Amino acid sequence: MEPAILVGIGGGIGSLLRFELSKIQAHRGIPLGTLLVNVTGSCAFALIISVHAPPDILYLAGIGGLGGFTTFSTFSYETFRMMENQDYYTMGINILLNMAGSVAGAGCGFLLAGL
Repeated sequence: MEPAILVGIGGGIGSLLRFELSKIQAHRGIPLGTLLVNVTGSCAFALIISVHAPPDILYLAGIGGLGGFTTFSTFSYETFRMMENQDYYTMGINILLNMAGSVAGAGCGFLLAGL
């Protein structure tokens, strides 16, 4: 199948999954749904890359699905709103959790691929 079609299908599925997980309530001001999709998405993408998935799987699940699933734009928006509300502590924690968590998630994916 054409790569663009696979990316489009995967992106639609990933976006729908992200939409559902975004309904998870924030805890102490931290948007848990956004954190969950960014960390798990980073892990899953690293795993797909590490196991040298076939091109169709890479396009469908990796680039499309996980591209639609993870969300830097929502993270940025939520973090900016915290800054506007002068909630700098929560803003800092949110940045730390998303960035460090996503990098740790990617590391976890690479480790899982090596098992």
